[in-house]
Amino acid sequence: MPSRAKKILSPIPVVPNSEQSVTDMIRQSQSVFSSSDQDAIRSLCEQLVNLLIVSSSSDPPNTSLRKCVVKGFSHLREEQYENVLDECTKHLCEFFNRQGKEHRLEYISMLNYLIENFPFGLACILRMKNTISNQLIIIGEELWSDIQSTNVPHQRFNLFQQLQYYLKVVVFLLPKFQQELERDGIISRIIHEMLNDENTVTLEIRLTCSLVWHLLKDNDQLSPHEKLNRMTEVTEVTLSRLALYFGLIKTTMTNEMRDTSFFLQLLEDILAFKTRDATIMVGISKALETYSEALTSTWTGLDTVSLKDIAKQLLTFAWDHFSYNVETVRHCSANIYSNTFKITMNHSELRQTIIDSQLTLLKQLPWQKDGCSLAYHTLLEYLSVSDILQWNPKLPDSCLMAMNDRGLASEASYLYCVLCHKHYEEEKVKDKWKQIWLKPVVQALDTSSPLHRFLIAEYILPKIFKTHPDCLQDFKEMTMNPRTVIVCTRIGRTLGLCPNIFSLTSQSANEHELIRQGITSEDEQICLDCLFILCENPKTTECINEIEFQLIKYFLQMNIDNGTTSFRNQSISLLKKHFIRMKDSWLLCARQKLKNNAQDFDNLTERYRIHLKWLINWCCSNLYLEGSYAQRHLAILTLHWLIHLHGSDGIQTVCQKLKLYDFQELLDENSMEFLFNCLWDT
Repeated sequence: MPSRAKKILSPIPVVPNSEQSVTDMIRQSQSVFSSSDQDAIRSLCEQLVNLLIVSSSSDPPNTSLRKCVVKGFSHLREEQYENVLDECTKHLCEFFNRQGKEHRLEYISMLNYLIENFPFGLACILRMKNTISNQLIIIGEELWSDIQSTNVPHQRFNLFQQLQYYLKVVVFLLPKFQQELERDGIISRIIHEMLNDENTVTLEIRLTCSLVWHLLKDNDQLSPHEKLNRMTEVTEVTLSRLALYFGLIKTTMTNEMRDTSFFLQLLEDILAFKTRDATIMVGISKALETYSEALTSTWTGLDTVSLKDIAKQLLTFAWDHFSYNVETVRHCSANIYSNTFKITMNHSELRQTIIDSQLTLLKQLPWQKDGCSLAYHTLLEYLSVSDILQWNPKLPDSCLMAMNDRGLASEASYLYCVLCHKHYEEEKVKDKWKQIWLKPVVQALDTSSPLHRFLIAEYILPKIFKTHPDCLQDFKEMTMNPRTVIVCTRIGRTLGLCPNIFSLTSQSANEHELIRQGITSEDEQICLDCLFILCENPKTTECINEIEFQLIKYFLQMNIDNGTTSFRNQSISLLKKHFIRMKDSWLLCARQKLKNNAQDFDNLTERYRIHLKWLINWCCSNLYLEGSYAQRHLAILTLHWLIHLHGSDGIQTVCQKLKLYDFQELLDENSMEFLFNCLWDT
């Protein structure tokens, strides 16, 4: 949906209570503007314009009031504009006629808002040509004078921001106010002075200045070749000359353009600026990015040989600068590559030639090299995965091996999974697909280093299981390694793919035994994965089975002496989820009992009560000084979160309504005294 439509259809913005009358007025605007009462319409329009002026007179502008005004004017029909313009522009003229530098940012902000946000605002601007033109000329002179007279960095930075904002407004209004804005040649003089400034003006300002220069009346009437010739006479400053090419592309390269020689000359002239200077390279990359964007709609007028030459030069520039040390250049290079590739793919004679050349290049380069990943993603829009694998059959293994590096893991997993998912749609023989994409992952999980296994589990498995849930069972069938099964089960548990893992079936019994074995594993990550399976559940209100309680008790008993701080902290983090699930599931069951819909509530409560009592006794029994620090640390943290989460008012309130015992009854007076003494000793 276009941004303007979003603003019109969006709900009325919330304004402070003191401005509630404003909201009421906006709500009535639709009925007022739909009526035939011209006086009421004029009155409402004047009030809305005054609100807009008030919102623009504050620093920063009051965005809530501005949105209210846009919402109100959205109901004003275009045929009603003429009846209310005079009254509205009268108030706006008073606003724009105020003198003083302190108001110039308000003027620019107001103009920008009127131009961009609602049609009636633009109609008001067109009615105030002379007033607005005079102010823009004055503001331009003041801003440029202030920039030249100050050397204070933060002041100059703020002035440049205002100047950039100002120039964007001039670029929009110059074609409509050409005669008024070019009166006395003041704006033309300012633009020429900025373009000829060697050190002060930034590249961004020069780029916008170039747009203004090309829109000036004397230049706008010239042909493209005449503009090229005149540009050489404007300035000797390299950045400004480069910026003028940017402006020429923006204002000249249109669908009607059919001059092949002009396109070639323009590209050669821009590439001739290449240098080691980073600022100039940013300008070149921005100009070529704009050139490639314009070419997407004008390439049909070029002959095949010329288009091939242009595409070759643009692709070469992109490949040469994918790894440039400036982010802007790398970003522009990526856009240049994508735009150029899109153009050539739509040309029947160039399509296969470009594809073959890019595949040949990619076969010689590791996919980790800057730009290769982008090239593969771009090729996937026009080629099948099978065709890419014919050229580079080692690509899946290369992506998988890159998962050894944390810095490459995200990009490698994304490319691997994109190729995997698209190949699944293409390949009819699913067993072949599994051998190419699933089996290498299983083998890596079975045999690789801990870091490699961890990164594969965190980045690749979730992407595959989300798109292909059935693959979870395929992974389990492909491996005999319990560690791999536990890892896959943990990821599946997170995604909600193992809802019946703790049910009383023979298959679940095997899962339970596997978790029990994993709890005693020498690999700490496997132990934590087992606890994760026990504690993590997308349904936090699902009741906890007795087998889950038993396995959690077993985990605590077998890992109480683990001396790794990170292991204990992760264990506590997972146990907190377990306690929260106990609380939420019991509260849900209690609320259902209040509605007489409870299912086995008494048994559930007793089961939870027994488990919590065991936890408290277990924690307290490990708080003695004779125990290790690891024992006391894990026990006291577990006890802390147990009391913190299950001593809340929510449970207490429900229990009182039901006249039942609650979890706090477990901590009777003797237990509390014993606990206090243990904590004090610890």
